[in-house]
Amino acid sequence: MKKQVSSKEKVHRCMLGCLAALLVCSGAACALILHANEVARQREAEARAAAEAAAAEEAARQAEAARAASEAEAQRQAEEAAARRKQQVEDAAEAHENVEYGDRLGTIRVEGTEIDCDLYWGDSNAQFDAGAGCHATDGCVLPGENGTVFIGAHTGTFFADLGSAEVGDRIYLDTDWGNFAYEITEMQVIYETDIDKVRWGAEEPSCILYTCYPFGILTHTDRRYAVYADPVEADENGVIPQ
Repeated sequence: MKKQVSSKEKVHRCMLGCLAALLVCSGAACALILHANEVARQREAEARAAAEAAAAEEAARQAEAARAASEAEAQRQAEEAAARRKQQVEDAAEAHENVEYGDRLGTIRVEGTEIDCDLYWGDSNAQFDAGAGCHATDGCVLPGENGTVFIGAHTGTFFADLGSAEVGDRIYLDTDWGNFAYEITEMQVIYETDIDKVRWGAEEPSCILYTCYPFGILTHTDRRYAVYADPVEADENGVIPQ
């Protein structure tokens, strides 16, 4: 005869079954939790990647917009500068047409010196008695034009301090049609017969100042102290006003 299963054994078996079921359930629950966590991580990664992509796209859009705005602003400034320069050239041409020999053009200042006086069109005694004068013939030009602005004054008066000018100093010619700046490149003593050293008839814009040498001499001399300068800024129309 089979032995009857005791109550304790039944309870024990029941507990073992429950434990097994609990373990299975726990394993399943853990698996579900792990899966859920993995899904959440994937979704978080996808969301982060989407956010980063959106941020990168927005940054690229903003950069493109900034670039376009910068180009538009640069274009606007270039157009305004071109318009201003065109007007400057037209104003200069009109002013030049009305200039006559002996007219006051404006003023001349030389950096690093005490030179600061009126500037005239012409270099006769009348102009030299009143200030500095621009040579008006032999292919010389008015301030700002393409060519050589050849300016002289007496060594005993308005250009007495010309010897203080140094390379790198600037010459400022302020006129009704523009204020023009030239930078000194060299100085030398020449003879009045050294026509090849005064750039008469040249097409490139430059400025040459001259006075009798030695400085302060009151009698005739065949030597001149020449200061050479090139425009600080120029284009095909001549020197650009500062």
